[in-house]
Amino acid sequence: MGTSYETMMVVGEFAGVVSALTDLDADAWVVPAAAGRVAVLPREGEHGVADVDGLARSVSARLRTPVVSHVVVDSDAVFITVYRDGDRVHEYVSDRAALAGRYTGDGSETRVRFGGADPGVFAPFGVGSVDLDRLGVTLRGEFGTGTKVFAEFQHRLIVRAMNLDPAGLTTAFRWARQEDLPGAVRVKPAGRAPRAAAGRTSVRVALVTALPLDADDVAAGQLIADATGGGPLPLRAVVGCAGVLHGAAGGAEIFMAHTRVRPRGATYYIEVQGAGGDRQQILDAVRQLWARALRDRFQLTTGQGPELITLTDEQFELGFARATAYCSTT
Repeated sequence: MGTSYETMMVVGEFAGVVSALTDLDADAWVVPAAAGRVAVLPREGEHGVADVDGLARSVSARLRTPVVSHVVVDSDAVFITVYRDGDRVHEYVSDRAALAGRYTGDGSETRVRFGGADPGVFAPFGVGSVDLDRLGVTLRGEFGTGTKVFAEFQHRLIVRAMNLDPAGLTTAFRWARQEDLPGAVRVKPAGRAPRAAAGRTSVRVALVTALPLDADDVAAGQLIADATGGGPLPLRAVVGCAGVLHGAAGGAEIFMAHTRVRPRGATYYIEVQGAGGDRQQILDAVRQLWARALRDRFQLTTGQGPELITLTDEQFELGFARATAYCSTT
């Protein structure tokens, strides 16, 4: 499982970008990237993916300024798309095969330029004197190693070649910590609606379970995510694998649960969405699905969990945002 994230860069003044995002009722971190350049880290939605292109269209139309979306997909490819006045005008992809696989079917994306690695297109979005040769090399991935580099590494080099600070543009919302992003401002919807789409119910919980000492925590997280879809209700889950305990993220309850499970405990922050059933029905269903999957895979006894802990939205968001890995129902 590779690295994936979605960010965007706006040409404009920081305060104006914050104001536009607030007017659009966006949920995002806003981070300075350079003078007159602003990084935006939109919050992930269903399946752990942010609608960065939709937000880029809206911001470019509202501010009448260029906006560039940045997407890294599973460590395989970098997608950089330029928007002006709400229209897509150029798209770069680091891997042609990845682009061909992404745009198949009805041909609705025939306007996309395969490759699009023209440094002259992207240089104006940088600052200072942008070295076109250096930028071209990074866009084409000509690193002289003879092997393909991870997409997130190539993306960071592209951003640096444009003389931009990569801190914001290479960080997903779910990873963001204000102390790591100087000058960052959080924009939140004025009256937050449930994240689930209309007709869908969202349930958020923390799960604490015993795991064998040699068990892979991320593999166990994927097991939980996949087990979610195994019942009579149409359910999907995004599972955040917690590396450490956070006091403000339900720490007291989670700590007590850890004292009850042996030989070691693991914590997961999980959001479940369902198209059928109310909150209690969904909770009852996943409790059984998760317990069965974990006990069958790891031969857990009843006293070893899993235990489900109900959190406030703020507690859940703190824990989920600081997870070390994410898994979703396949």
